[in-house]
Amino acid sequence: MEKLRRITGNDRVDSMLDDLQNDKWANAFFKVKQYGEMPSNAAESYNNWICGACELPITCMVDMIRVQIMTQLSNRRVESKKWTTKLCPIMEKKFVDSLKLAKSWDVIVASDTVLETCSCHVWKLNGFPCCHTVHALHSSSRDVYDFIDPFFHVDFFRESYKESVYPVASSERFDFDGAGSSIIKPPITKKQLGWNKKKMIPSRDENVKQIKCGRCLKYGNHNNKTCKTAI
Repeated sequence: MEKLRRITGNDRVDSMLDDLQNDKWANAFFKVKQYGEMPSNAAESYNNWICGACELPITCMVDMIRVQIMTQLSNRRVESKKWTTKLCPIMEKKFVDSLKLAKSWDVIVASDTVLETCSCHVWKLNGFPCCHTVHALHSSSRDVYDFIDPFFHVDFFRESYKESVYPVASSERFDFDGAGSSIIKPPITKKQLGWNKKKMIPSRDENVKQIKCGRCLKYGNHNNKTCKTAI
């Protein structure tokens, strides 16, 4: 923060930084659990998942997304019934890997309830103990699963997907009472020149792979065919 003050050298910036609370910019002070997730990957993944429906008429689009969600919920219920571990498979593997990694470490014991371990705060931030904490709890004959946030447990996963989305009448055969209703026609639009843009616009601070243009020899998101640099 001091480096930022020196770079800006602006009184307005100093004033903003003085009033800026730690939980607004530092993950360690954030009061709500994020489970180790900081970016908007979930939203980007969902947008990409439903992109096939985005160009359909509104009723067909909604119906296609409904079918996707209905199928996904059903598939995840079926898949989770096969799991025999306490944690979801990815987190169970992470837990086992932590035990293997730390099996040769020594645990410093202060008392039956106090053990000295790391100060990385990963457990506090993510709800899942780091390898140091996992080893310390395991070596003291405690059930480590009791110290892992319920969010990572199989039971919690099954509870999240227990509800169902049920089929509805096809959007092409909805009942329509033409006597007391008005048919709304689509607006008159003009087709834009050029190709339709389907590529997702990256979010702020999202890392986008840079490519080297064979024409201007600069890195960016264009190539020699789309290069507009004056040479």
